[in-house]
Amino acid sequence: MPSKEMDFIQILLIALLCWTVAEAVINLKYSVDEELKAGTLIANVVKDAIEAGFMVDSQPLLRVISNSEPHWVDISPAGYLITKQKIDRDVACRQTPKCFISLEVMSNSMEVCVIKIEIKDLNDNAPRFPTGHIDIEISENASPGTRFPLEGASDPDSGSFSVQTYEITPNDLFGLEIKTRGDGSKIAELVVEKTLDRETQSHYSYVITAEDGGDPPKYGTVQLNIKVIDSNDNNPVFDEPVYTVNVMENSPINTLVIDLNATDPDEGTNGEVVYSFNSYVTEKTRDVFKIDPRTGVITVSGVLDYEAIHIYEIDVQAKDLGPNSIPAHCKVTVNVMDANDNVPIIKLLSVNSEMVEVSENAALGYVIALVRVSDKDSGANGKVQCRLQGNVPFRLQEYESFSTILVDGRLDREQRDMYNLTIHAEDSGAPSLKTTKSFAVKVTDENDNPPHFTKPHYQEMILENNTPGAYLLSVSARDPDLGLNGTVTYQIVQSQVRDMPILTYVSMNPNTGDIYAVRSFNHEHTRTLEFKVLAKDGGNPSLTSNATVKIVVLDVNDNTPVMTTPPLVNGTAEVSIPRNAGVGYLVTQIKADDYDEGENGRLTYSISEGDRAFFEIDQVNGEVRTTRMFGENSKANYEITVVAHDHGKTSLSASAFIVIYLSPDLNAQESIGPVNLSLIFIIALGSIAAILFVTMIFVAVKCKRDNKEIRTYNCSFFYLRRVAEYSYGNQKKSGKKKKLSKNDIRLVPRDAEETDKMNVTENYSIDSSYVNSRAHLIKSTSTFKDMEGNSLKDSGHEESDQTDSEHDVQRGHYADTAVNDALNMSAPSAGCQLPDQ
Repeated sequence: MPSKEMDFIQILLIALLCWTVAEAVINLKYSVDEELKAGTLIANVVKDAIEAGFMVDSQPLLRVISNSEPHWVDISPAGYLITKQKIDRDVACRQTPKCFISLEVMSNSMEVCVIKIEIKDLNDNAPRFPTGHIDIEISENASPGTRFPLEGASDPDSGSFSVQTYEITPNDLFGLEIKTRGDGSKIAELVVEKTLDRETQSHYSYVITAEDGGDPPKYGTVQLNIKVIDSNDNNPVFDEPVYTVNVMENSPINTLVIDLNATDPDEGTNGEVVYSFNSYVTEKTRDVFKIDPRTGVITVSGVLDYEAIHIYEIDVQAKDLGPNSIPAHCKVTVNVMDANDNVPIIKLLSVNSEMVEVSENAALGYVIALVRVSDKDSGANGKVQCRLQGNVPFRLQEYESFSTILVDGRLDREQRDMYNLTIHAEDSGAPSLKTTKSFAVKVTDENDNPPHFTKPHYQEMILENNTPGAYLLSVSARDPDLGLNGTVTYQIVQSQVRDMPILTYVSMNPNTGDIYAVRSFNHEHTRTLEFKVLAKDGGNPSLTSNATVKIVVLDVNDNTPVMTTPPLVNGTAEVSIPRNAGVGYLVTQIKADDYDEGENGRLTYSISEGDRAFFEIDQVNGEVRTTRMFGENSKANYEITVVAHDHGKTSLSASAFIVIYLSPDLNAQESIGPVNLSLIFIIALGSIAAILFVTMIFVAVKCKRDNKEIRTYNCSFFYLRRVAEYSYGNQKKSGKKKKLSKNDIRLVPRDAEETDKMNVTENYSIDSSYVNSRAHLIKSTSTFKDMEGNSLKDSGHEESDQTDSEHDVQRGHYADTAVNDALNMSAPSAGCQLPDQ
């Protein structure tokens, strides 16, 4: 694994550790040996995450949003971390000391779990040389200490398991010096340790052994063939043994890398130097660099990519064209300089890279997605800054090359269910490179809206006598949520109407909101029904709302008027009126009841048939009155039919048959028109009482002022009254009627009182006069009314002799009362003594 990738992982881990506000982050670390077969269980991620505090739901849904080696490891649906194929660390990480596989896992509650797996190296590879033998030529005049680079062995293992040392067998004339290259690998240089003599021995054969650091170590060998050639006086010499140059990546072809120079003081072909790469320079190096054999100029021959290889070590040898030339060697280290040639790369870590879902009730700071922004360039060229474009309820939280997108405002799916987000990334190079990535955010529905009735109050008017099961009205509620959250059902809230459950009156379709009548309504029994209906959505938990429904039962003209006054017997009533009743005399009053209302219950009375010429009826109050006088020759009874009818559209009516009798024994009591007789009676009675009161006051005052003679007169008057009453009692059976005149009254002095007292029984003239006087007083008395309001009038000569004596007795009683009341008030003041009755 390249070091840049390692740096990114470290940055990511640091960012996640700091990421504690927006969501929970759990870090899990595991280590496994390489070479595990496919399907090997590494760990139970769900169990370990829960123990570490990861809030996993009862049905965990872990999805991998980032995997550095998706072909090697994965997480099963049950949450187990398993291998997908045999892990070969040497392929993935080459000779990197530490080899990690990183996974980022997100739960369905947007919690992040970072899994780090270290692949432990096994010493499963032995060092290997690229060829089976190495052939070199050495001049016999090579002095001790002369060095010849050898092609090194390779070992895919890392660390101590890679090549650690080389040995040469036997080590009589030559030795090895171990050197470490820039990439950490080790090579050997053959060192001439003793003077060579071609004439003594011209060929040598040795075995080079490469040994790793395993326990036990592994080995690799190659045969080294050395040919000793005749000496060439002078050898080429480089100015420096090691050269270091910098080359910009993406340099065009033939860009100069370095101009090497090796000098040889010989002349002719012995001093003519040619340059070449050593035989063990890799093919990859030969693909991007070339050397001019005559000039020693190294130029770019291929594409340099800093992000692929940023350092090259080139072994160059210079050799003259003379016989038995001894080559000179130098090392050219080419550092590839980074150029800002890579635009930032934005990767959205989500289930769908083009669509992110977030609940509308997500809280502020809730993470909806992870964003990884990378730039293959290094330094300022690879430092990227991101921002979220547009005015959206989201914000971007940056952590170096790792960012999160957080909810930064209130989401309401019913207002807006889709957002298009654009991430803008720009590096710090000069000039800077920019890139953008757009993706959609879908706001998912939550049950956050209760059903809403179109009206808070519903009212429907229906006619009574409806058919049971008849449709009444519909209520409607809308829920802007989706699916079950927006599916509305209806029900009637339990209540009582006239001590009966509301469901005995109405029913409701729970799916449509239609309300039906359970029974036939009667306006006279139930005029209004008021109840509540409930709308409930299908969310969990569900939300509800209610509305009031009022049903007004309208009246229908379904009640016939009923006669109540006068009482009917088999539809007939009999009434009597005086024969001498005048025009407008109140015969009777017809009354009827109708249980309907309004025009249906408003009644009008009329006479439909019978003796309509003699009677009329008030259409409103039903009073029946006479329209003419009845004579002596009128018939004894009359008949009319009275009808009471309502004003409904289909009018209903009731009738009564009235029989009217003319009574000869009753006097007419009514005059034409609606005269108030009671008022007349009260006025008359009040007038009489006032006159009597004034008279009493006058008599009382008079009595005080009169002298004794007057008092004697008063007492004599009372004496006469007593004598007259006594005489009247003896003569009340007389059949003759006498008038009282002034000559019949005599005044008796008080002195003669005692004498006259003895002669009372003998003086019949006085008795007769007193009787007549009383009759006269009675006749002069105003008309009185009895308790029933009937007038008591003096019959005069119209009455028969049989009733005269009875009337006289009655009149005598009234007169006695009036006279006694008046005289008793004045008698005590005059000193009168009244005779006993």
